[in-house]
Amino acid sequence: MLEQIIPFRYLTPGQREALLTDAVEEVFEPDAVLIEQGDRADTRVFLLLEGSVRVRDRNDPDPGHVKVITAGHYLGERAALFDEPRGLEVLAADRVRALAIPGDRFLRLVHESTGFAQALGGILRSKQGIFDSFTRFHVALLQQISEGAVHLERLLPLYEALHPALHPRVSSRDALDVTALAYAVRRLPDNVTRTLAFFLTDKLPDLYADAGERFAEVPTTARRRTVFEMLPGKSMVLIRDGRSDVLDFICCLCLYAIEARKLRHRVRGAGGLDAISPTDVDALRTIWPNDTEERIREVALHHEDFRIEVYREANDYNSGHAETWCKQIAEATRRLIGIDPADLPADYDVHVISSNTHSVPNCLSPWLGREADRIVSWARSTGHELADDGWQHDHDLAYAVAREYLQAFPEEAAVRAEAEEAAGILELDWTAFTGIAVRLIDTSRVAWGDTDPGIPSSGPNRPSLIVNIDYAFGQQAQNIIANLASLFGRHLRSVNVLGKAGGLVGERGHVAVASGFVDVREDQYLPIPGGNAVDVERLRARLPDRDVHLGNMLTVMGTLLQNRTMLHFNRHIWRCVGLEMEGAWYLRHIEQSVSRGSVREDIRLRFLYYTSDLPLRHDSNLSARLRAVEGIPPLYATTREVLTGILES
Repeated sequence: MLEQIIPFRYLTPGQREALLTDAVEEVFEPDAVLIEQGDRADTRVFLLLEGSVRVRDRNDPDPGHVKVITAGHYLGERAALFDEPRGLEVLAADRVRALAIPGDRFLRLVHESTGFAQALGGILRSKQGIFDSFTRFHVALLQQISEGAVHLERLLPLYEALHPALHPRVSSRDALDVTALAYAVRRLPDNVTRTLAFFLTDKLPDLYADAGERFAEVPTTARRRTVFEMLPGKSMVLIRDGRSDVLDFICCLCLYAIEARKLRHRVRGAGGLDAISPTDVDALRTIWPNDTEERIREVALHHEDFRIEVYREANDYNSGHAETWCKQIAEATRRLIGIDPADLPADYDVHVISSNTHSVPNCLSPWLGREADRIVSWARSTGHELADDGWQHDHDLAYAVAREYLQAFPEEAAVRAEAEEAAGILELDWTAFTGIAVRLIDTSRVAWGDTDPGIPSSGPNRPSLIVNIDYAFGQQAQNIIANLASLFGRHLRSVNVLGKAGGLVGERGHVAVASGFVDVREDQYLPIPGGNAVDVERLRARLPDRDVHLGNMLTVMGTLLQNRTMLHFNRHIWRCVGLEMEGAWYLRHIEQSVSRGSVREDIRLRFLYYTSDLPLRHDSNLSARLRAVEGIPPLYATTREVLTGILES
């Protein structure tokens, strides 16, 4: 029977024999319970050898909704795969003989046999439709975007059906999910509680070309957004290239609308503000610390009546944001090294590092290299709260407190700026509405003896330029790397993505090194050509107290467009160790550029991430802030590894 049933069909004879040794044959009389609905402890998978079973939902008011499964089939795999309680009750319809496979043993099959895992994944996706809710939401939203207007009231039921991992109480009609609300509010414009209309556009219309002078700019705490309040109650949002930014904005607005509705119903019911628990009040004060009651009043009056217009310019022959941004890089390159990118000599190398915009220049800053000990001494002598956190490297502590040190000694800021300018570190002032800051570094001018002690003390033996760009956002990465590949062409020697990711294994502060990417949109696997150029063992030596996980990374459409089922599926079926938003977009375009000959075949690719959150654990997801001692050591260890790899190459 194991030879006949997919996915067991794809096990080797030896694997089937071993499975039979570990499984237990059980007999169930008619009406006996094989699986109890709601049970979390029992994760066995059953293979029916004889007889049949009835599957029903005890909460279904119609007792006639019963499914029958006959001999020669398996059932019960979701509890083990997705770490979820039993969703249905399974009863013996007649005398049943079944092979019971322990849940952990079933997972071993998934991890040990690629054929078994991929066949099982295909069944779950196509026959059981476990991701259909994502398709419905995505298609509906893209349709509305193409029509120029998003109707939130139509999207909310589809959003709720996703059960996003970051919004665990999405289906609760009463319990506030204040942690999820905080996540959304920090990624939406600050005036969201009093805005009724959002105008989303990928390009400033000519009428509003001077928007920065005519309108007040609205900040967004945790997301780089350009937002202008055009008049009270109406805001214009400049969305970035690709679909990821608009998807993220609408998803955050859906989350906000659901939780705001709960809050409104509670406040407007009996008891008013007193109906909010003290715990929730404290949490709301962390979201809106300065005007908590006024914000709650605005929520109570708003009704989540958002009007959302979307404008995308068609037949546009003017420069897009990424093109203008890239033109600025070309001009800055000419200013820094005296050569236009089109005229670079044959032996000139260019290295792109996609990361935050502080770790790379900090590691190469001669001022920080010379002053690190003094900064650390200042932190310890003043009793700085970070000084006693058990830092393994003093330079990491120096980087963590450098900003506050400069606030205490503002005259040092000019000294630092002068030293870094002399060392060939050039910061571009304007992001051209891409939200991606840039620093260019001429390696021939870096004061290598004064750099971070974790990187080589001598520069590369060829003239080279480091282009350090801030994080792109999802699909935007494709357009960004396309422009950089066109600008620098075959001078592009390496692309290094040094990011932060959600961990599917390990703990916060661990590091993931990608062996390939799984694009969640198409369930497509993208291996890294030539392999990841990261020296994994050297990286492990840099972080002896943290784990370094090597495996596939899942590229998701958005931080809210994922749920526990999706994450467990890709953790087990594709053996993903983490998730992020840009890797597959970068990799796919680089492969295309190589195949066209516009980028050299021996380009070095490095993809590595520090784990900032654990989306499968509610206590360690993106809503929970990462402590400095959790995030800075892996961030700088990965930065040192990337810079060392570039210098050695």
